[in-house]
Amino acid sequence: MTQAEILTLIDDELFFDNIKTELSDQKIIWKDHSGTENSVLPHQTAFNNEGVFAWWQCNEAGKEHVHIRLKERNVITWKPPVDTLIQPIFQEGLLYFHENYLIIKYKDRHYQRLFIFNIKTSKDEEIILNALTIQVKIINNELFLAGLYSDEDFIKITMHPDHIERETIDENYLRERNIIFD
Repeated sequence: MTQAEILTLIDDELFFDNIKTELSDQKIIWKDHSGTENSVLPHQTAFNNEGVFAWWQCNEAGKEHVHIRLKERNVITWKPPVDTLIQPIFQEGLLYFHENYLIIKYKDRHYQRLFIFNIKTSKDEEIILNALTIQVKIINNELFLAGLYSDEDFIKITMHPDHIERETIDENYLRERNIIFD
């Protein structure tokens, strides 16, 4: 499925909620009940092979949300936690599905945050790195994380159907497996 097709699905979902939007190949824009502009860009979307899709909803007043549309036409709304009074932003963000996990990376003022959200249980877990910027590499059910400009923080997350396992790794482990962060 292309990102333009996902935008169309999101637009349809908003239509079912009686929201009038402007849709193009690059963006969906609409105003909410308070007159605040909301938008979704193609790179702020994700989908899995089971027909589940998600999108990061930008809001000019800072009320950002992630919406996850399940197969049953149910929509889960997840509000990105912030540690500051500044709004979360999707700058250099990531939305990515692996089976029933949605990986969410976003920026909270000075540093990036990464959450793994289980769409079956509606539970999230934050993966904390001692770094301002998080590099991500996904290989099958393994999520590799590194702090940019940090030689100490490397984490491997293995995503199993019912749980995730976290393991601290080092540069030698990455070299042995030929894992390079793009």
